[in-house]
Amino acid sequence: MKTEKRITALLCFVLLFAFLVSCNSWALAEEVPELNWADLGTEEAKAQGTFQRIEVPDLSTIQLWIPAEMIAVDTSFMDGPFKPVALYGTADQTKSVILFVSEVSSLDDYVALMEKEGGGSNFKTISINGVECISYEVEKDNILSLIYPVSDHMVISVNCMPMDADENWETIRNIIFSSIQPAE
Repeated sequence: MKTEKRITALLCFVLLFAFLVSCNSWALAEEVPELNWADLGTEEAKAQGTFQRIEVPDLSTIQLWIPAEMIAVDTSFMDGPFKPVALYGTADQTKSVILFVSEVSSLDDYVALMEKEGGGSNFKTISINGVECISYEVEKDNILSLIYPVSDHMVISVNCMPMDADENWETIRNIIFSSIQPAE
C-alpha cells in the first residue's frame, strides 16, 4: 500500500511539475508587438507630416512618414560604406531620422553584427504592417533603431535619435515606424 501511495504521489508531482513548466513557458512566450499605419496613421497625424519615398537599389521603393518639423538633409557630401540613403532632422538639430540600406547574408547575422560591432542591445521582434522587424537600442549613441527587411538579403535600418527624448518624440517615432510600407 505504501508503494502505491508513493507512486501516486510521485505521479501527481510529475503531473503538477509538467503543468507548471508548461504554464511558465506560455507565460514566457512573448507576443510580438505590432505597429500598424491603419492604427496610428490618423488624419491628424497625416496632416502633420508627409510621406517620403526611399529607393532601395535593385528592389522596390518604400515610403515612410516624416513629421513636417523635420527637413531633408543633403547627404551627398558623406562618403564611405555607411552612407545614409536619407537623413531628416529638426532645425535645432535635436531630433533626427537616418536611413541606411544594407546588404546582409541573413537577418540573424545582421543582428549579431549590430550587437557585436554596433553596440546594439535590447533586441526585440516587432511587426510593422505585417512585416517582422527587429528594434534595438544603441545606448552609447542614444539611438533607437529598426531593422526592416526589404528582401532576403537587403534591410533598411531606420535610426531615430535621440532614444530618450520626451513622450511626444516617442509617439512620433512610433508613427514613423508604423508608416514604413511599400510605396504606392
